[in-house]
Amino acid sequence: MSEIENKNLYPYEETPVLKHYSEFDSVYVGLLPFFKLDKEHCDANSSKKVISLEEARKKDGIFEKIENYPNMTIFSSSECYPTDEEITQHGKKVTWKEVIQNTKLNDYKELNKALMTSIGAYKKKLERQDLSKVLNQYSDKNNIWHPTEGTFDFFSKSSIFELLTLNGIEEVLIEDEFYENKTIIDLTSSNKSDFCEKIDFKDYYIYDKNKSILFAISWDYFFYFIAINEKVFSKKSIESNFEGFWADEKSSHLWTWEEGEINRLLNSENDEKLMATTYKNNGGVSAKRNNSNKTKLWSKLKSVWS
Repeated sequence: MSEIENKNLYPYEETPVLKHYSEFDSVYVGLLPFFKLDKEHCDANSSKKVISLEEARKKDGIFEKIENYPNMTIFSSSECYPTDEEITQHGKKVTWKEVIQNTKLNDYKELNKALMTSIGAYKKKLERQDLSKVLNQYSDKNNIWHPTEGTFDFFSKSSIFELLTLNGIEEVLIEDEFYENKTIIDLTSSNKSDFCEKIDFKDYYIYDKNKSILFAISWDYFFYFIAINEKVFSKKSIESNFEGFWADEKSSHLWTWEEGEINRLLNSENDEKLMATTYKNNGGVSAKRNNSNKTKLWSKLKSVWS
């Protein structure tokens, strides 16, 4: 399986996912679920919140070297966000479809734009603060928490475990974001709780030894890809366990946007990039980002905050 062997498990932004995962039969775009959980004295419903530069400097001295630019926005982890244990014990899964049905958001695309805007993942010209406001108002009113971006959550990991075991998969391989660590999990000696605990927030790739299924996620995003061999996994089994949609021949990482929409909004030169970097975990500053290459500063910040 060349993509796995070559450490190329996530497609470039504009590459059609069916082309990238051509050795599989189909690709499903899975959506990280929201969840409902009552928690008192919380003023946010997201894993991220906006803080001032002064607050950021108190958290980490590295911000002393950063100037206070007028349009700079800093995002920090929300201390109020429920822990994995709280979510496991008291959280109730809420689907994207349920959120859409109860708000003025029209579809998955608008909901994804609202989520991405809420964590500062877009350049200013791409932000949809109007959609984010609609989502936040509904979330606040109904004690609904947004999913954490760029990691497999408890509900998705639980569904992955159930799907794998029901299809007789005895062993899976887990790899982290930078392919530095590979872990093998024996499903025959693991229960759901064990499986969920063994998958770390930095683990981006899950696949079986026969390469009949692959789960791949990337940082800053609220969706992931499921590539399947239909001789082993039926489409119905995927649809029964995960919310999302099947990729067509044009579907890419940028499925949220219509063709030409990004360039039209940016009105930019060809070398402008789509995403804004959010330095995560203890704080973040928006800046231009090339999705295929992590900057030295980002690597340094991640090592400091991990």
